[in-house]
Amino acid sequence: MARWRVLVLLSSLTALWVAASAGWPGPRLRIWKQNVDAQLLQLRGERAVPSAVVLVTIDDATLQQGAWFAQETRPGAVPLWARGIGTLPWPRAAYGRLSEALLQAGAAAVAINVVFEGTSGQGPADDAALAAVLNLHPGRIVLAAEWLEPQDRQGAGGLTLVTPTALQERLRWPLPLGLSNVLAPDPGQPLRHPEAYRQAIATARIASPPSLPLQLLQRGGRSSRQADGQREINAYGPEGHLPRIPAWEVLDPDRWSNQPLRPAVRGALVLVGSVVSQGEAGLPTAFGSLSGLELQGTAVANSLAGDGLAHWPGWGWSRALLAGGTVAFVAALALARTALAWRLGVVAGSLALQLLVAGLALAFSQLWLPLLAPASGLVLLGLLYGSDGYLREEGERRRLRRTFERYVAPSVVSEILADPAAAQGILRGRLLQVTVLFSDLQGFTALTRERTRAGQSELHVRQLNTYLGAMVEVIMAHGGTVDKFIGDAVMAVFGSPVGRGPSVEARQALRCAQEMAAALERLNAAWRAEGLTPLRSGIGLASGEVLVGQIGSPRRLDFTVIGDTVNLASRLEALTRSLQASPLFDGSTAALLLQDAESSTFQPAVSRGHQPIKGLGEVEVFALP
Repeated sequence: MARWRVLVLLSSLTALWVAASAGWPGPRLRIWKQNVDAQLLQLRGERAVPSAVVLVTIDDATLQQGAWFAQETRPGAVPLWARGIGTLPWPRAAYGRLSEALLQAGAAAVAINVVFEGTSGQGPADDAALAAVLNLHPGRIVLAAEWLEPQDRQGAGGLTLVTPTALQERLRWPLPLGLSNVLAPDPGQPLRHPEAYRQAIATARIASPPSLPLQLLQRGGRSSRQADGQREINAYGPEGHLPRIPAWEVLDPDRWSNQPLRPAVRGALVLVGSVVSQGEAGLPTAFGSLSGLELQGTAVANSLAGDGLAHWPGWGWSRALLAGGTVAFVAALALARTALAWRLGVVAGSLALQLLVAGLALAFSQLWLPLLAPASGLVLLGLLYGSDGYLREEGERRRLRRTFERYVAPSVVSEILADPAAAQGILRGRLLQVTVLFSDLQGFTALTRERTRAGQSELHVRQLNTYLGAMVEVIMAHGGTVDKFIGDAVMAVFGSPVGRGPSVEARQALRCAQEMAAALERLNAAWRAEGLTPLRSGIGLASGEVLVGQIGSPRRLDFTVIGDTVNLASRLEALTRSLQASPLFDGSTAALLLQDAESSTFQPAVSRGHQPIKGLGEVEVFALP
């Protein structure tokens, strides 16, 4: 009961730890959780991107095309589309030409992920060229705005919003702006949808334009299918997984007319921006770093599909209750039974079910269920119950070893303990074919009275213990089990608790009887030299079926054998005095000795006739010739 209470206490503490870790994880646990989440997303694999999102990238290939024209073509002969695109920043007129080509191809709306701060470095004409395109397509081209944060990060009041003011002054209507800021995640924190930054600004009661993805959706006549500010970015794959077209292939009319992805632009939401240095300035996802443009495009696709990632339940207390309650329920179910297989099976099954449910929720609902904390808790429960089972098994093995080592040789004990369940069956009781050996000293009672009167009790006990010790060594050497000592008598069993076959046990019992007699002769020789009275013994053997098990009261149990075979062996030992022969054995033992005559070293047994045995009638008795 005490062990069960300890298990309940430790299981309860585990459930409480799981609840706290799931609801309010610490910094290190958040990092571990983020790593586990990334592994799950990678196992889920890459996903198809909604067809309504296309990226037009200012990449290395575009810059190289512009640089080639600038170097290889004489001044004034550079095509209009290639002018100034070999280096960054681009002329604003180039963005105008790029947007015009995309809208002419049927784009629903275009977002330029570039902040045009102040006036163009190439003069007012550059601003005028881009403004002309903006006026030509009112509300369909979104320009980026950006909040600049102070270096000391002292409050929201220090933020500065950078907008394309020079362009706004040239327009006949308000210019649609989209906030390009993204909340850079701290270690262990997920990458949030760009709209989360705008909502963070809104909490400081600062007016701000919507995020670039949300503004693009609105200008393209679409709406988000999710609460963007509460969702995490759900990447579709690594950098370059979203459909993208190099900007120079849009600007070059000949190339644009044959561009394979041009049909995909019709009705699409198009984002334009640079991806030249995404490796240095990328944002982390499960599939690696994403450039700012790829991230904005992923956010637009998440909003369209409503597949941004979210935690469920949304509140810390709810997650704590779900995770801790799950572990507590599993612990209660596991502790309902004591079998180790049941407990580990419940824990393992619950862990597998939890992983399956979490995987399905991620795959089909884009929801993060509490996983790391409850899974860790279940692993801890498995270790706890496994350790308890191991300790219980070791305790049981020690108990069994102590029980059997009182009777049998260590090698036999090891064989028994190889199957603890079978050992328990032996203790509970079963029928076995055995050979029982009884050995008793003749005239020892009279010798005891004589030495007691002479004050030699200590000498008497020492001689008896020497004799019994020698007999035990012989019995164990022949694979027998010392059943009990009855004063100066020794009872041994061959074939219990494990047997080698009835005939083998009978032969070993008879050899043991012969060796016991020889050992006593050696002891007598030593005792005569010391002036001590020698001892004489008689041995009786009987073979047959006996009941084997632990017999007695709850306060005192002995592993022993009972049955007629035991009584017969005792009576045969008593006959050795009248028949002046030892050992004596019954007909069953004699028959067993002949079963394997080729390997037997015994001569045929000699019958000493039928003798009356108390309680058993007339029994034929045998001796060695």
